[in-house]
Amino acid sequence: MAAGVVMLVNEFPPLPVGGAERQAERLSAYLSASGWPVWVLTRGAPGLPANETRLGFKIIRPPALGPGKLRTVSFVFGALLTLWRLRKDYSILHAHLAFGPAFAAVLAARLLGKRVLVKLGNSGEFGDIRVSQKTWRGRLRLAIFRKWADIVVVLDPDMQAEALEAGFNPRRVRRMINGIDTKLFATEISHADAQAALNLNDRVILLSMGRLAAQKSLPLLLQSFAAALPACPTLHLLIVGDGPERSSLEALAQSLNIKDRVTFAGNQADVRPYLRAADIFALPSASEGISNALLEAMSAGLACLATPVGGNPEVLDQGRCGLLLPVGDIQSWSKALATLGRSAQAREQLGASARERIYAEYDFAVAGARYEALYAEMLAGSQPALKTFVDVKQ
Repeated sequence: MAAGVVMLVNEFPPLPVGGAERQAERLSAYLSASGWPVWVLTRGAPGLPANETRLGFKIIRPPALGPGKLRTVSFVFGALLTLWRLRKDYSILHAHLAFGPAFAAVLAARLLGKRVLVKLGNSGEFGDIRVSQKTWRGRLRLAIFRKWADIVVVLDPDMQAEALEAGFNPRRVRRMINGIDTKLFATEISHADAQAALNLNDRVILLSMGRLAAQKSLPLLLQSFAAALPACPTLHLLIVGDGPERSSLEALAQSLNIKDRVTFAGNQADVRPYLRAADIFALPSASEGISNALLEAMSAGLACLATPVGGNPEVLDQGRCGLLLPVGDIQSWSKALATLGRSAQAREQLGASARERIYAEYDFAVAGARYEALYAEMLAGSQPALKTFVDVKQ
C-alpha cells in the first residue's frame, strides 16, 4: 500500500473556503482514488463531526477552543496529538498555507521523522510570506520553515522570488500547479436556460467569483463596469461570493447608480449554473497564486480578463487565451469590458482558447500526477536542484 499523506489546513469544505482549501480537497480526492491513504486535519466547527469519511479520505477535526490566538494554539496542540496517534499510518505531511497548520506539520515532522511539504498560497501584499513577516510569530514560523521544511511549494514566479528572497534554500523550493476536474464543468444545460433560471435573460453577464476582500480589487471592477455601460448597455455584473467588503461594495454600486445592474449572489455551494449563465469572467486582483475561480471560468469556456499578477499570466498563456489588464486601471478595464460585451465572436474565440488550455495543462490528472511524483521523491530522500514541474508552451 502507498505511504499515507496527512493534509493540514485551517478550514475545509463544507465550510465556505478559498482556493487553497478547495485545492486541498481536490488533491485529497485524487490521491485517495489513486490508492493513497489520506487524512485531512482541519479545525473543528459547530455542526460538523469530529471524524468523517468523504470522497475516500478521512477528515479529522480537533477542537479549536477560545478566541483569537488561543484558538490557533489549541488547534496546533490538538493537531500534534492527532499526528502522534496516527504516526504509524503516514509518511508525508502536506500543509496548505504558511500559518498555524503548517507550524504543526513542520514541528510534528521534526519530532516524528516524517517528510513535510508547505504549500504557499499567494504572493504580494496579501501573500503568505509578506503577511508572516509583519509579526514576530510569523517571522518565527518562517525561520522554522526555512530550517525544517523538506519542500516549499510555490505556484508562480513571484511567489518563487519571494521565497528565495526570504531565505529559503533554492534546492527545496518547487514550482507546482493548481488543478481542476474539467469533467465537473461540462454541462448540458444551455446558456439561455441558465440565464433564464437566474432571471437574467438576454444579458451579457460579467461574472466575478471569490471572497469579497480587499485583495480582489472589486471596487475597480464596479467602477469599470459602470464606465462600460454606456457603450454596452446589455452588460450585467454578477458577483458570486461573500466577505468583509460586501457592504462597502453594495454601497459603491448604489453611489454609482448601477445597483439594478449588479447582482450580489453570495456564497454558492455549486457555482456551475453561474458559470454557464456567464459570458465574461473578470479577476482584477492585486495579488493571486493560481486562482481556482480563473481555472473554473476557463474550464467553462468563458472569455477571461485578469491582472498580470501571480500565476495569471502563465495560466492565460501570457495573454494568448485571455486578456491581461493592468492592476487598478479603470480605463483599460472599462474599454475591454465594452469591447467584449459588444462582440460575441471575440468572447467565443477567447473562451474556446481558454478551455483548450485548461484541458491540456491544468486538468487534475496532470496536477495530481505531479504531486505523486514529488511525494515519491520526498520519500526517496532526494533533494535535487530547483526545477519546475510546470511544462507550459512558451
